[in-house]
Amino acid sequence: MTTPDRIAVYGTLRHGRAAWELLRPLVVGPPEPVRLAGALYDTGSGYPALKLDGSGRVPAEVFRLADPGRALPLLDDYEGPEYDRLVVDLRGPCWVYVWRGPVTGMRRLPAGW
Repeated sequence: MTTPDRIAVYGTLRHGRAAWELLRPLVVGPPEPVRLAGALYDTGSGYPALKLDGSGRVPAEVFRLADPGRALPLLDDYEGPEYDRLVVDLRGPCWVYVWRGPVTGMRRLPAGW
């Protein structure tokens, strides 16, 4: 399988959000608005948790990575061990970071982050 060159972001990496300046130099072109099949939760730590459980539609943005081989290790470091990077189908293969742990006690965010 070819490494996807697109990434879906739904929280702090979105355009204009807290970590946008980390993502901005790694992408080319404008974002494509999408909805992920899943649920978003407030971790209480300043960033959200995504579960791909199909129970809702999470607003997100898809960006094309200029150089996935360079970008993905940087983004993996930013996201840390609490997230898994998975491939989802959003009109083609696309990376997304998914929360690894339980969401028990976290407030659900039906309108997104």
